Amino acid sequence: MVKRNRIITKTRRANNEGSIYQRKDGRWAGTATVGYNNDGKIIRKTVYGKTRMEVTKKMTELTKRIESNNFDYVENHNLSELMNEWLFIFKKIQVTPRTFENNLIKFKKYIEPKIGNMKLQEISSLTIQKMLNEMLEENLSLDYVKKTKFLLRQFFEYAVDNQFMLANPIQKVKIKSKERKIYDSENKYKAIPQEIREYFIDCLNNHKFLKPLCFVMMFAGLRTGEALALNWENIDFNKKTISVEKAIATIPKFDKNGKITERVTVISDTKTSCSVRTVPMPEILISALKDYKVEQELNGDLHNINLIDKKSLVFANKDGSIRTYTGTKKIFYRFLKKYGLDKYGIHFHTLRHTYSNMLFEADQNPKVIQALLGHKSVKTTITTYNSVDKSYFQKATDVINNQYNTNKNTDKNNDFKQELDEDELEEYLQWKKEREKQKRHKDFEM
Repeated sequence: MVKRNRIITKTRRANNEGSIYQRKDGRWAGTATVGYNNDGKIIRKTVYGKTRMEVTKKMTELTKRIESNNFDYVENHNLSELMNEWLFIFKKIQVTPRTFENNLIKFKKYIEPKIGNMKLQEISSLTIQKMLNEMLEENLSLDYVKKTKFLLRQFFEYAVDNQFMLANPIQKVKIKSKERKIYDSENKYKAIPQEIREYFIDCLNNHKFLKPLCFVMMFAGLRTGEALALNWENIDFNKKTISVEKAIATIPKFDKNGKITERVTVISDTKTSCSVRTVPMPEILISALKDYKVEQELNGDLHNINLIDKKSLVFANKDGSIRTYTGTKKIFYRFLKKYGLDKYGIHFHTLRHTYSNMLFEADQNPKVIQALLGHKSVKTTITTYNSVDKSYFQKATDVINNQYNTNKNTDKNNDFKQELDEDELEEYLQWKKEREKQKRHKDFEM
């Protein structure tokens, strides 16, 4: 038997692959020079993979990071540090203070604890997918998880643009498009129920400040921030309109660690450009505002300040300053508790929903309601601000009854049948059935 020597052929590496080789355990590895230490010794970085192609891809990314002069910076910082820096330098100036605060909460509460300690090159689509899946399993809303994904997408786009990494790992992450919810008509009803609206208004008659404020939201559809930002010049008693031009906003201030140091209430722009609008006032609102203006004039005289000047805030504090949303809300909740209204789940935004519902109940055009509420989309008006209660069902039934009982009542014995009880009706139907049977038999014999 002739023993044959095994011939090993060496393959040439492809261009720009660096030093790529297969280890004894079958895995592939790639090594590249990333710099020199203080003693002048070479610093090398090694990447690993199951196949040559996988290592080649990692080496390409590594080479680009080295060439971009960002390698040391990215290598010495984790995602938490890099994303925190991006949030405060880039994201903060692009959004409103309230939106920035929400972004910061998502980062601090969910992103940082789960993947904050990882280096960018360690984060894959699978890493992000697992994190978002866990958020859904914690019963966070689909909308909240989507917004978290969008925030991460923006950060990784920034990282790719600055050559911190080769590709955005978010690109292959999937989240379901819609959230399936069990419909509960009782819990979905967001307006004040019709049966307690009159009682709610009667209770407001005992509160000089809350009555006009709540009426502005309930009978003109203003948001709380829009109502608190009104000046007297925005109210035209002659034309019977309210001009919505601005809203209050609570601006948080942060320290260098992202902690809120204080919150300042200011007059700002409305929620969207569509929110700038002029809405009509019904007589009940006009009367309440006129009474309140007289009351404010007396209060101003007591404190030696003009509270009814055209530039004065309608719902100002006693010294003419801006009321905060938080302080006003506390007054409202004390009122609800005092009159036993707290059990109905009423809050300030419920009043705006009630305004919308009253218009829907009056069969107003959804596009008109959209304009009055200042919504950007009519879809929001129809799906979010149109609650359905049992009165809608009865109303729909009444329409059918009126149409068919009045116009198409062909049964001469209808009134007779209405007066029968259940047993008598069953006996009558049995008799009628036998009679029809005898008639058919007679017709057959003929």
